[in-house]
Amino acid sequence: MGKILHRGGLILLFLLVAGSVFWWRTMLWTGQLRSAAPHFEGSCQNIALAGTGGSEDLVIDRNNRLVYISRYDFRSTTADGSIWLMPVDAPNTAKQMKLPLLDGARFAPHGIDLWVDSAGRQFLFVIDHGSAPTQMVRKFEIVGDSLRLVRSFQSPEFYSPNDVAVIGENQFYLTNDNRAKPGSMRALFSVLLRQKTGNVVWTDGEQSNVVASGMALANGIAVSNDRETLYVSSTIDQKLRIFSREQNNGALQLTDSLPLDSGLDNIDVAADGSVWIGSHPRLLDFSAHAADSNKRSPSQVLRLDMGKKSIEEIYASDGNPLSGVSVAAQIDNRLFLGAVFDPTVLVCTVNEKEKS
Repeated sequence: MGKILHRGGLILLFLLVAGSVFWWRTMLWTGQLRSAAPHFEGSCQNIALAGTGGSEDLVIDRNNRLVYISRYDFRSTTADGSIWLMPVDAPNTAKQMKLPLLDGARFAPHGIDLWVDSAGRQFLFVIDHGSAPTQMVRKFEIVGDSLRLVRSFQSPEFYSPNDVAVIGENQFYLTNDNRAKPGSMRALFSVLLRQKTGNVVWTDGEQSNVVASGMALANGIAVSNDRETLYVSSTIDQKLRIFSREQNNGALQLTDSLPLDSGLDNIDVAADGSVWIGSHPRLLDFSAHAADSNKRSPSQVLRLDMGKKSIEEIYASDGNPLSGVSVAAQIDNRLFLGAVFDPTVLVCTVNEKEKS
């Protein structure tokens, strides 16, 4: 009996030590031990949008100075989402765009991207979860303040699409973030164990295939202005992966992987080629915010100068006034921030730096 109790005590001690180590490591990699130091060199206005649902992703039409915003209530399983249009120079006049009926399906938009063809026609590509379990990428033509459905893409490779980066008329990359069903215990353990089940899929208009894998929650994706480089963020392993791309078949070659020590979300490439990322520095706080809007999640905006290989934290907050920032896009001295759950867009004006 003494030997049994001794062995039992050793097993219990081992479990306690292992559990403590696991807890400590989780606190470290999720950023929970990191202190928030809010800062921003400028001023911001929080623009409320009617209805519920966050502004999880947005993209700027820099030629026409318009912002397209993807809105959906990720806390709901029945709500319809929407696309909003916000003028860069008059953000208070933002309005919901008119959408066609989608064969009776709900519209549940996620990541979006803008494509302009050789004739100047504009198209918005939208990740749509509304027909789940079937996942789609919707291609809409932009006609004034309306969207006209042109085509719906689907593939077995689209199992958990998050974001999309458009390359051509019907060619695009998308990220799958996690093989587990959102909100399930499997999804929770996948995150806690940092399983690398995320990937990047290439679609040429007819066929889709995986071109990069091994990412712990692949999230944002964007292409450089010359269409030669692809940027992919992963939230759980907190890296920005940089790929060179084959123009003819979409194949990717990893050229760099930058650890950024934050829960990276959506990516925007500015006119000057700089890379802007909305990010969650404390991931467990973000998880708590997902369950309860009263619990605020610190936010962060990073800017990467790819020429100088420099990284700058442009914006940081304790979760107020905008909680859980998921995207940041820049035009001139304006910065547009969206969030996964908050029904607002934060419009910021960056102070002009004095010339020496």
